[in-house]
Amino acid sequence: MNQGKFTSIIDQLCKDFAKEDWESSFYKNYTKEDAINQICGNSGYTSVYKKAWKLVTFIRFEDDSLFKQVESEVQENDHNTDDINLDDYMCSYAFYILKASILKKWEEMQIASN
Repeated sequence: MNQGKFTSIIDQLCKDFAKEDWESSFYKNYTKEDAINQICGNSGYTSVYKKAWKLVTFIRFEDDSLFKQVESEVQENDHNTDDINLDDYMCSYAFYILKASILKKWEEMQIASN
């Protein structure tokens, strides 16, 4: 993983988010956060251990502030830690990395379009 690959992943997920018809009846009761959760949850980086490890390792060493933000979110939101293994933690971290990055990118895109 490198910065170009990470940026590409976030750009593609933002495009996926932007192209959905959030006004359709299927998504009618979704908030923006629900929709981003859906997109992040469907990403291979949150379900394939090897990809999750690569993403988390990259962010850990390249973006300390994002990693610390995600670390706090994981601690606040993941309460089922009794029967979770390290691979599952990495998938959880990857989910929150993608979520935070998509939200940031989406807000930047909204500001740029105004």
